[in-house]
Amino acid sequence: MFRFCQTLAGAAAALLAACGNLAPADRPAHTFQNAHTFGATAIAFSPDGARMASGGYRGDLRLWQVSPPKLLHSFPPHDDSVRAIAFVSDAHLISAGDDGNLVVWDVDNRRPLARQATLPVAAIASDERQAFTGHRDGVLRAWRFPSLQPVGEASVGAPIIAVALHGNLLAVATDSGRVALFGPEPQWLRDLQTKGPVAHDLRFSPDGRQIFAGAWFRLLVWNVADGELQSIVTDHTGLLNSVDVSPDGRQLVSLGRHTDSAIRIWDREHLTVERRYQAHELCGAMIRFSPDGRHMASASDDESIRLYDLRGQASSRGALSP
Repeated sequence: MFRFCQTLAGAAAALLAACGNLAPADRPAHTFQNAHTFGATAIAFSPDGARMASGGYRGDLRLWQVSPPKLLHSFPPHDDSVRAIAFVSDAHLISAGDDGNLVVWDVDNRRPLARQATLPVAAIASDERQAFTGHRDGVLRAWRFPSLQPVGEASVGAPIIAVALHGNLLAVATDSGRVALFGPEPQWLRDLQTKGPVAHDLRFSPDGRQIFAGAWFRLLVWNVADGELQSIVTDHTGLLNSVDVSPDGRQLVSLGRHTDSAIRIWDREHLTVERRYQAHELCGAMIRFSPDGRHMASASDDESIRLYDLRGQASSRGALSP
């Protein structure tokens, strides 16, 4: 009986924690329902902000028009879950996932330009010269773009869960709590931390001076120059699974996962919550600002992709404490 009461009390506590995010929140401008069966896993905007690609748990890969919102077409699917997508240009897209296939796509013609078989991929960062992939075998791999010829690799000692690129500087996070900086070869430069809160979804600020990530209940902020870490307590009641920085550098966004799939927009300078959006029905997977700063999109295990018009949707609330 005692164990039953403990279980019941734990369930009630989790429910109350989740209910803490039932405060008034803004709705998305548009929801793509049933976007990916069994869940949407990854999203990315094209550089011009006009289109968005998304990947799903079953390996499906789709292209959407942002305004007016509609499905444009589907790509040939991966053999397993898509975990990472990156637009390199308006015409070229890279996708990868659990099947270990890294693919460069001709976006308009829906055909692969290059394909490389590798180990399962958890994260991608790319520019028009090189693509970098983080793998569960703990290896960071570099590929020439668009041919996908191998350039080099570096071991980081634990499964990689996030990769971010700014100029010639690459940030890598592992599931052991390590966060390290690499050059483009890739060559290890220095560690920001070797053990600490596990950082999810690393994102550079536009000026390259800060790196942001989510953790359990907290927003993590590193000063790149000296490696100083700020750990900010949030009102998310679980893991901050995905974060992003607005193109003008003024705002952050965070998306919760487990008991909390809510969305918060932050003032970057003061690290205070400015705006709340409705939680997804199930775990949040990824959130991104569009490069033009006009839109934001979120993906979730509830099979939907939500689109937010940041200029067209006026909030009725002022700044909120985190």
